[in-house]
Amino acid sequence: MPSPTAYFLGIDVARTGLGLVVLSGDGQQVASLHRAYGGGTDQLFDPQDWWRAARTGIKEILRRAELKADQIRCIGVTGDSDGMVALSKDGKVLCTSSLGTDPRAESQIDLLNRTVGARNLLNLASGVAHGGATAVKLLWLRENEKRVWHDLGVVLSPKDFLRFRLCETLVTDASDAAATLLFNPKTRAWSKQLLSLLDINPAWLPTISSGQLISGRVTSTAAREAGLQSGTPVITGGGHASSAAVAAGVLAPGGVMAELGGVGGIFAPTGDAVRDPSNRLISTCHTLAGTWALAQSDLAGPEPLDWLQQHVFASEVMQAKRAQRDPLEPLAELAAEIPPGSEGLLHLQSRVSPKMAGFVGLGRQHGRGHLVRAVLESGAMSLRSALDALSDMKREPEQVLVVGSGAGNTLWCQILADALDRQIFAVPGAECAATGAAILASSSVGLYKNVPEACSKMVGQRIAYQPRKAATEVYQALAPVLARMPQAAAAAFDDKLSAVEARS
Repeated sequence: MPSPTAYFLGIDVARTGLGLVVLSGDGQQVASLHRAYGGGTDQLFDPQDWWRAARTGIKEILRRAELKADQIRCIGVTGDSDGMVALSKDGKVLCTSSLGTDPRAESQIDLLNRTVGARNLLNLASGVAHGGATAVKLLWLRENEKRVWHDLGVVLSPKDFLRFRLCETLVTDASDAAATLLFNPKTRAWSKQLLSLLDINPAWLPTISSGQLISGRVTSTAAREAGLQSGTPVITGGGHASSAAVAAGVLAPGGVMAELGGVGGIFAPTGDAVRDPSNRLISTCHTLAGTWALAQSDLAGPEPLDWLQQHVFASEVMQAKRAQRDPLEPLAELAAEIPPGSEGLLHLQSRVSPKMAGFVGLGRQHGRGHLVRAVLESGAMSLRSALDALSDMKREPEQVLVVGSGAGNTLWCQILADALDRQIFAVPGAECAATGAAILASSSVGLYKNVPEACSKMVGQRIAYQPRKAATEVYQALAPVLARMPQAAAAAFDDKLSAVEARS
């Protein structure tokens, strides 16, 4: 049996803030914490704010867990894979960092496609150009921040920057590297051809390691600043999706991690590097050696629910927080009174057309509960579309395991089971990616012999949800409507809205 004195710290550099958890060796969540970053906008942050949040957050979570620094056996790190930190040769932050898509870099998406070729990019990086990729952000830096470009010495993902501040080591894993579009997932190595075509210095990029391996130890400086024990081992860690998959125990082909809230996507491990011919899913790497994945993000994320909480349910959310309830609960209680299909109200997500995000079919018969249910259904149906892509590739999932902030919400999980027309298993728990990072850390110091054994002992309780026939029939009829709607709306209105914005 694991020693009760073995504890593991997981830290997640997420878009919404820094998530921290402490797990005991048997998987009990001793404490969790979510700390907002100081300053920054919705998308641009000073990476030093992540470190400031980590310093205060680590001290606070150790206090809540009633632990001393020397009781933390190992630290796991994770973070948003669509983030880039630019450092000088001596490790100084050179500029702000965007988490997710950088709206300033739209023209660099076209530049990447012209320079490399869209088909060639698919062959070399198994991906398509997008505004969250490090390759695109580097092209933007070169064109718009000449001083930064001149001083550039190191390029890191968010989790790797955090580890750099903890350990002063420059390492990444294959899951974060694959998100850069400078890495070949098939060979699990930086693409010399891409770096040459884009004229990017390979010396800027960190070495590659497996997520569960120790890649550094807490320095005396970091220990003093964050309240840790000097010499505490820190693993390489993985990107948000791969770490969340570990939290669900999704390590090998057959299992699929679906996240409700957070990054809001799916992650399906594969035994080799495969590509979705329809390009609905991206080909990436698991943080574990010898394992790849098909994935997609921003399908059931928190943005529309956050909007509802801020602008429609502000008082209910405030009361819920005062009562130490999940802010989603009062919204879900209203949505539970609405029938499947939200009586014709549909929510259009921002993935396909950011300017067209909103509600379609809103009428006098609709109330606030309809708005919430339509958002929950939209997320569930987007996840269904991604799973349909797996099925079309003859990779029908054996199990779907649900994590994220929505995994603890009975209504959203039931809607997902109905939308998928299959049994799902929810693995509720705060800070799923940080939890996965802590589980990875437990396998690196001899407590468990490998990651599968660690997951078998530490992954939380699974709650099964069965599909309901009547609801499933509604969502089956709704699927083709939702599939056509984003493109139709974009074709009808997107250009016109751009013209209006240009004149305003």
